[in-house]
Amino acid sequence: MTENGTKVQSVSRAVRLLMLVAGKTTENTNVALAAAAGLAVPTSHHLLSTLVEEGLLYRDAEARYSLGPKTAVLASALEDENDVPGFLASGLSELVAATGETSYLAIWRSGAVRLVAASAGSHSVQVAVPPDGQYRHAHARASGKLFLAHLASGAVDKYFSKHPCEPLTEHTLTARVEIEQNFALIRERCYSVEEEEFQLGVCCVSAPVHSEGVIIAAFTISVPTARWVANRDRLIAETVRVASALSTASTSRPLSLAVIEGSSISE
Repeated sequence: MTENGTKVQSVSRAVRLLMLVAGKTTENTNVALAAAAGLAVPTSHHLLSTLVEEGLLYRDAEARYSLGPKTAVLASALEDENDVPGFLASGLSELVAATGETSYLAIWRSGAVRLVAASAGSHSVQVAVPPDGQYRHAHARASGKLFLAHLASGAVDKYFSKHPCEPLTEHTLTARVEIEQNFALIRERCYSVEEEEFQLGVCCVSAPVHSEGVIIAAFTISVPTARWVANRDRLIAETVRVASALSTASTSRPLSLAVIEGSSISE
């Protein structure tokens, strides 16, 4: 196979096919996958066969491809990874520089939101830097609502069965119908806001970082209410800009949140 700089063409093509299978955007037959990847059918066949032999794909009796057993190893490793993804580290400092507000990065792990990094804002009056680790009350936080809004309905039911929606302020949404309406708005906008739902005097906006249509992290800023009211549109735009700049190509399908449980991956 030829190389272009440090990029090996055959590896790039194999990854493209693997992502198409994972995305379930085609019939997942060789012909359909080849067409979607822009490859000749014989080329696609050889690459898919190699991925099957390596355990990254599985070919059933009807010659359709699905994720293979070794993808569970990758899923398990990702679930155990709680450090800041290296390629996202620069986004945190850029967000602080662009907004002057306390900023943080969150990921979804083990059925809950986990803060993995945070940075103080530059204003004289600012929201305190939140501690790293899992946090409660996702229904009342911008990043929590962002992740929950993109879970499959069954996963949302499972979360709320374990985490009742406590009213933290007079603005906290606790009725499931209101929460679902808010989730629909979040999916439409592709960002989430909370205005004094978690803490009086504080408002937040959270935007997703996504890869191939799957949300992998979220950037959030926390802002004193007075400054939020005066700069709401600009703060939302900057947060979305930073998150979008670190996202990779998405398919035309709606964003989703991959849920990793044991050795299986579902959306």
